[in-house]
Amino acid sequence: MKASIKALIKRGAKSSMPKRVTPMLATLTKELVEDQAYVYEIKWDGYRIMAFSQKGRIRLDSRGGKDYTARYPPVLKALKALKHDVVLDGEMVVLNDQGLPDFGKVQLYNGHTSPISYYLFDILWLDGVDLSGLPLTDRKAILKEIIGDRETLRISEVFDDGKALMQVVADKGIEGVIAKKRDSQYLPDDRSRNWLKTPIKKRQEFVIGGWAESDKSRSFKSLLFGAYNEAGEFEWIGRSGGGYKDKEMPGILKKLQQLEIKDSPFVNPVLDTKGAVTHWVKPKLVGNFEFAEWTATGRIRKPATFLGFRMDKKANQVVREVPAELKIENAPEQINQELEDKQATPTKKQQPKRIPAKNKAKKSRR
Repeated sequence: MKASIKALIKRGAKSSMPKRVTPMLATLTKELVEDQAYVYEIKWDGYRIMAFSQKGRIRLDSRGGKDYTARYPPVLKALKALKHDVVLDGEMVVLNDQGLPDFGKVQLYNGHTSPISYYLFDILWLDGVDLSGLPLTDRKAILKEIIGDRETLRISEVFDDGKALMQVVADKGIEGVIAKKRDSQYLPDDRSRNWLKTPIKKRQEFVIGGWAESDKSRSFKSLLFGAYNEAGEFEWIGRSGGGYKDKEMPGILKKLQQLEIKDSPFVNPVLDTKGAVTHWVKPKLVGNFEFAEWTATGRIRKPATFLGFRMDKKANQVVREVPAELKIENAPEQINQELEDKQATPTKKQQPKRIPAKNKAKKSRR
């Protein structure tokens, strides 16, 4: 191990391995925030997983705290080969034939025959030392040294030019970009301006609270969904009428019927029902949806598209995330001008590395 990395590790605090860690979260933004205080990463389209490895015993936790250890045998094997006791944060990603993240393939991952990559973007604890209080850039340097060049465990690369990365991500059809403050500590369950997420396509998890009957042959017309507000109340946000495969709809309806209740679980009225017969369900099922825009009142403009269920997330952890309009605070006018100049004519050095076209490529993004 390099002497400089050993010096960084010594700046951490000695501690026992944490039993559980609630992941640090990112604030949703409408536009990419460009500021030299941030570095930028790909927003991976997969399952957020915390990894705990100590003396050959490994546990993989979902964002909601569910034990996913048995789901990813190749990752277990790769973590055992590290020969370090660690706590890592990253995303389980399955790449398609073009080397791009495919969320549908993550959902269908069979654990054995199909390839998977664990894209790592943080290290919280290493060999008896708590690293969470170190700046992000130091944690990244330690992570890169510990992981090295491996097939299943991969580093989520960081870039200085957020706008150039955003353009590449948009061209490739990837979900979005994460901006992280260079000096940010790892704060479990924190959702602040330390980490920001800017999606290309507006995708978000919502909790299903009901369904509308179809007047045709379909199993249902649409799903009604919402999220929890700051007061812990379940609010209706929108509806989804598309994205369902005909062969899967009866199974979805069966799930809903098993959770059916008499009264609406939403604290606010459900609008625009268009006369459809509506059924209510206990808010237990989390779905991933893609949509066009937010309205000024915090609703979804036009029906959303259903992308699939998120079994790795707990319903009560799905909070309302209306994009914030963030400003670069206390940024001198000259720095803003430099950023504008970079955006207009990025140099070759500033441009992000190419996203791999094949699974065997060594580097890809989050």
